[in-house]
Amino acid sequence: MDGPVEGIWVPIISDILGREIERGKLLLGLFEPAADWLSFILTLASPLLQKGYVVDIQTTITPPREIRRILSRAIPKLDDPGVANRLRISDIYTWQTGRKSDEFESADSFSLAKTSIDFGTKWLKQSMVNYDFVVMDSFSPFLRYNEERAFTQWLDRMVPHAREMNGVRLWSFFKRSHSDTFYAVLESLADGIIELDYRETASVLEHVLRVTSMKGMPHPTDWRKLKVKSNGFMELLT
Repeated sequence: MDGPVEGIWVPIISDILGREIERGKLLLGLFEPAADWLSFILTLASPLLQKGYVVDIQTTITPPREIRRILSRAIPKLDDPGVANRLRISDIYTWQTGRKSDEFESADSFSLAKTSIDFGTKWLKQSMVNYDFVVMDSFSPFLRYNEERAFTQWLDRMVPHAREMNGVRLWSFFKRSHSDTFYAVLESLADGIIELDYRETASVLEHVLRVTSMKGMPHPTDWRKLKVKSNGFMELLT
């Protein structure tokens, strides 16, 4: 009989759940476009890097240098080999500027046909299997260049591969940007759903987060307040 599945304590999400996230789980992040999703995901990634985990940050809308600049606020020795060798930025952003990426892993198209080659031959087989935590700033830009049906068919092929890998993955999409059918497919594929929103209270905007779904386990579903600190990282308010 197999032993218990090893998990990872993912900051904020695990704090809400009171438990680790099992390896092999695929989480779906849905966030308001104006919400600070980048701050949220870097808040998750930074402590994991410092604890020795291997982290991949996939970016379509954020320059890699910006990701490193923010992370360096929490990890001053980000360039030290002991840390740098555990951080990968999968760069799907730089090609949009007309420049060539300096990152070890990159793609130069939002075309599913081209991206399937990159994922299938390089990331899936050589690199992604080694990551403990993979997070994306947004998958939604792909939907500007591909039909929703084609994209969900592509996800149907990708998700089984992701579940067989070693770590926890958090793929994200803008809220209110795609069809109800598309979101329903995403929710059916994911093992858990995380929502980041913001609301106005007493003329002040505040970020709120909830674990909307975590299949197979009881969990709280109430909105939790987040505070954005002066260094750009988030803190869960109890």
